[in-house]
Amino acid sequence: MKRLFALLLAVAMMLALVSLAAAAEEIAITIPHYKSGENVGARFFLPQVERFNEKYAGKYKVIIEELTQDIYSEKMQQLAIQKQLPPLIEGGTAEWLSDVVVPNELFLNLSDFLKEYPEVDEQIPDFQRAYNTTADGKFVSVSYNVVRPMGFYYNTEMAPLPKEPGAYADWDAFLADFGDNKFALMTGENAWTSALVLSSMIAQEGGVELLKEHATVENLLGDYNDPAIVNAFARFKAFYDKHASSNAVGAVYADAANNFMSKGSAAIANGSWMVSDFLKGSEDKWSNGFDGAVVRGAVFPGNIAVSNLTGSYGWWIPNTATAEQQEAAKAFLGFMLSKPEIEAYCLAEGGNPITWGLSDEAFAKMAETNPLMASYVGAADADTTYVPNILDVMPSSVANTGFGSLLPLLLDGTYT
Repeated sequence: MKRLFALLLAVAMMLALVSLAAAAEEIAITIPHYKSGENVGARFFLPQVERFNEKYAGKYKVIIEELTQDIYSEKMQQLAIQKQLPPLIEGGTAEWLSDVVVPNELFLNLSDFLKEYPEVDEQIPDFQRAYNTTADGKFVSVSYNVVRPMGFYYNTEMAPLPKEPGAYADWDAFLADFGDNKFALMTGENAWTSALVLSSMIAQEGGVELLKEHATVENLLGDYNDPAIVNAFARFKAFYDKHASSNAVGAVYADAANNFMSKGSAAIANGSWMVSDFLKGSEDKWSNGFDGAVVRGAVFPGNIAVSNLTGSYGWWIPNTATAEQQEAAKAFLGFMLSKPEIEAYCLAEGGNPITWGLSDEAFAKMAETNPLMASYVGAADADTTYVPNILDVMPSSVANTGFGSLLPLLLDGTYT
């Protein structure tokens, strides 16, 4: 009996040790990120993290630490100074990445990662590859490589247009049919919805190449005297006088969104992430008889959409990450950027893979499960002109606060 007890005890201890060893093999990494909590990006990102953790259970685990979007970039800069960067980061301010991270080589060269994950390597568009490759051949970051054209949404009951907005030759032709209806504009924060409209007007005035030229941090725009910009601001002022929502001056994004979803305006410029606000289950955001079912998505008049296709920095791994952290971070990047996950991202968030495009089956699925998303994404076609947001060509200090604070002075006549 003593021998049997000793044997059973030894077996139990061995199983416990094997179990501990197996648990110890799992590599867990903690990623502070703003796509968490109530952030709209969390709707896809957090379930994606769960899918990764399920697929690699016992091997890798990603833990998300919640940060608000407005402090994310600043927090990463603080952690860099403290030499405590997390093992995986999505972007940061363009200036910080260009002026600090890249020249000081705070990033892990992802060239080997791209060899290990050829499916990711194959889908990187040329402009992203060029932007992310340093002079000595190091690869800085990878991103979703999905184009998400931004236009606007309109209430078809309030503005029953005879044709799609993008089919109008220009803003003048569109507004003739739009009548006296209003756009939900804003000057608070970075004046987001107003900036999208203004960007399309700059494009209409011949400023497409100007915006593209200055949409990188190395060449941000400092001189705004170009006729395309001057004329677009004059056009926007006239547009504002007739078509601005009543609360535009001082309105932050939440105010603009509420104005549209309470029928204070018939249109709002925004990205595909707003689609969920118009679907069943979001009725608590609606008032005054608003019905999300009558909302349609569109590109701007002249078949113009706002999207920066001039190159940017995406997900990157700091070179301070341990070998184990690098391994887990690369696995997560490979998972996020696999074709099935990219397609799932497009279906959920709206967009189209830049280098390979959604399959007919995927687009049909989008049309079946989310017709509004399909109408928004499908509004852009092969002839659509993509133009960077005016906010992308401004230094961040101007884009984040200066533009919104100066805009009311144009609108009240203080400035021309």
